[in-house]
Amino acid sequence: MHLKTDFSKQMNIQSGKNFTRIMMLSALILVTFVQSWAADAAKGKDLFEANCTSCHAIDKKLVGPALAGIGEKREEAWLIKWIRNSQAMIKAGDPIAVKLFEENNKGIMTPFEQLGDEEIKDILAYIATGGEKAAAPVEGGVTEAGGVAGTAPAQESGTSTWMIVVIMLALFILIVQLFNILKLISEYTGKKFFNPNKTNAQLMIVFLVLGMIGFFWEFWAHGPLADIPNASKHGVFIDNMFDITLYITGFVFVVTQIALFWFSYKYQYKEGTKAVFYAHNNRLEVIWTVIPAIALTILVLNGFNVWSNITTKAPANAHEIEVFAYQFGWKVRYPGADNKLGQSNFNLISGTNDLGIAIPSEYDAIMIEAAKTLEDLETESEFLGQNDDPTEEEAKAIADNKVKLKRAQGHVNRLKALKNNERLFDGAAQDDIIPTEIHIPVNEPVLMRFRARDVIHSAYLPYFRVQMNCVPGLPTQFWFEPTKTTNEIRTEKNDPKFDYYLFCAKICGAAHFNMKIKVVVDSPEDYKKWLKAQKPRYNASEPVKTALN
Repeated sequence: MHLKTDFSKQMNIQSGKNFTRIMMLSALILVTFVQSWAADAAKGKDLFEANCTSCHAIDKKLVGPALAGIGEKREEAWLIKWIRNSQAMIKAGDPIAVKLFEENNKGIMTPFEQLGDEEIKDILAYIATGGEKAAAPVEGGVTEAGGVAGTAPAQESGTSTWMIVVIMLALFILIVQLFNILKLISEYTGKKFFNPNKTNAQLMIVFLVLGMIGFFWEFWAHGPLADIPNASKHGVFIDNMFDITLYITGFVFVVTQIALFWFSYKYQYKEGTKAVFYAHNNRLEVIWTVIPAIALTILVLNGFNVWSNITTKAPANAHEIEVFAYQFGWKVRYPGADNKLGQSNFNLISGTNDLGIAIPSEYDAIMIEAAKTLEDLETESEFLGQNDDPTEEEAKAIADNKVKLKRAQGHVNRLKALKNNERLFDGAAQDDIIPTEIHIPVNEPVLMRFRARDVIHSAYLPYFRVQMNCVPGLPTQFWFEPTKTTNEIRTEKNDPKFDYYLFCAKICGAAHFNMKIKVVVDSPEDYKKWLKAQKPRYNASEPVKTALN
């Protein structure tokens, strides 16, 4: 009996130990999974911002649909194929892909052939987190920011706005009625309660004083917001030019406003006073013509001098980068081992060649695709041509087919004309690098060459004082020398999360506000390391052999 009891105790102890081990192992596995998921989501955030935010948001529709809950609606394998090349799935007849294409006005989603399966999974993991959320509600239904959870803050804000409008309207009506009452009393008694000319003259001085207070307060309160740090060599001259212009025009503004309101006060209407007829004064004419002319000449010559200095030919050792604009994002391209950017042509743009780079294999693929499209349209044209008495809808289909057929024939003809173009297919594009963000070295010249695919965009780098239009069919360029690394500007701004970005400064469509790409300024050593770690788009199995090796 005692042996059984002891044995039972030992078994219980051993079972307890085993249970503890199993629980600890399970907890370790769970923690490892959570950490792994979190790491994936963190990587996914960077990839999402670099590739997706120009057209998508997680919680609302932009150009493309909102992405919240997408992982629950579609299988992961399907999503990976869709993100990599949606057009291929549509052409293959995938019913879900075709439906989405039709529901979104047949908008063509940018292909992401450069993303691997794991990178796309990271993006999906980030989307599953819900992205950047507002402060969570705390007990009592109040957020950490002090607002009421739900829609209350928006309703409160809307109510406050309407209350202000109603109060201002009521005050206006009250003032008008007050003046009407005073006018009636004046007419009834024959006595003037106020002199409108004198009152208006006095109000001129009031407006002058309040206006000047507002003018200088605005500079004091909000001026620092426009004074962003300069991070380029030529930016010093841009800032000096801006300051000179501001000081001159600011001085002229203050003087002219004081003169305008003071003269209105001084020469107010008075009974018995007659205005002097002042026809002409040569000295005055010369003064107010020569002084503005001198000021404008100084501004124009100074601006011309600065512009001439910053638009000179780029140094021979400048790092060359192509920046390609499209609705609504940016693509960048670096030269590979030959240190030379390959040629490109808009006719070569396709689902797998979004920059239209001169790659022979891509040319063959798009030629086959264009020829197949032309063949299908010709078959459709023959079929539609058999209808001798088309309905209104059928007549529209016939007209649409003619337009598409003409375009397809033109595309095929242009592609045929490029086939033996040795200057275009010189082999330089084969090792070009197409990363998801821009990296540039500090204190070394950088030449950016700009192209655009669809409409006019404007590349804007505010901290580097760089802005240049990106025009379809008209390549432009701008070279500059960055002077502060990303880490240095973070220290200066006391913001460890700050990043440089390249924005679009030209209103180019619905998602213009979201069109940006991250810019990283590295030390020369870090830049070389980053560049060596990149792989060419069309030779991804081998590491890049750059001219820096």
